[in-house]
Amino acid sequence: MNRFSKVAVLLAGLTISAHAGLAGVGWDNDLGEITGRLGLGANYIDVGAGLVLDPDNANKDAHFQMSASGLFLGHLHDFGPLDTYFHAGGVFSKEATATKNIHIAALVGFTPEVTLLDHLVLSVRAGLSIPLAPAFKLNTSGQGISIVNGANFKIMF
Repeated sequence: MNRFSKVAVLLAGLTISAHAGLAGVGWDNDLGEITGRLGLGANYIDVGAGLVLDPDNANKDAHFQMSASGLFLGHLHDFGPLDTYFHAGGVFSKEATATKNIHIAALVGFTPEVTLLDHLVLSVRAGLSIPLAPAFKLNTSGQGISIVNGANFKIMF
């Protein structure tokens, strides 16, 4: 998906979600998904979806890829423009491989979130990624301190 398509889908999502009861929408760079945020008092639920349609790719397994995620964000503390959350949830994805192309993982960890403007927030996740299928492994997740590669942003309503 090129950048113009991402921006167009994000703007369409903003328009639709403003009337759907969402607290905000954004982009999750870690998972490559467009996300929506649902408010639960001080806590949130982030849901995301990603899609790749590439019929011209030489690898026929890469013609269609998709992912969906859901994360519960439990509010820990508020330090002015910095909010801290713990996250727990899961990711389901169909990947570009011929065999064992279904990936299911549990995510748990820490998510600091900075409010840059009144309605724009930036966060980075760090914690554990626990693949459940096709094989169980225990990994760390997140992008370290990299705001470029690990940045997740939301436009809050």
